[in-house]
Amino acid sequence: MWDSNRPPLPDWVEEIYSWFENYLQTECDDNSLDRTQTAELAISAHPDLELSHDDIEYAFNRLINRGYLYQVDEQLSVTEFHDQNQESDK
Repeated sequence: MWDSNRPPLPDWVEEIYSWFENYLQTECDDNSLDRTQTAELAISAHPDLELSHDDIEYAFNRLINRGYLYQVDEQLSVTEFHDQNQESDK
């Protein structure tokens, strides 16, 4: 899924992705969330990053273009969830 021939995403974009993936798995009954609502939640969850709505939109667009997220209508979803158990086995 992830193209390793591209330069890596900025750390703060990866942090937004990790947060969103975790949020969907722990806080949502559905595996998607409204894009506008997600932006507000991401800004609130990361006050130390001092993100603007433009920053969040940039992050979402990069994550969609790289295949980490996909969007249907205004709903954002994670393309493939990380297996938390598999990570801890390494």
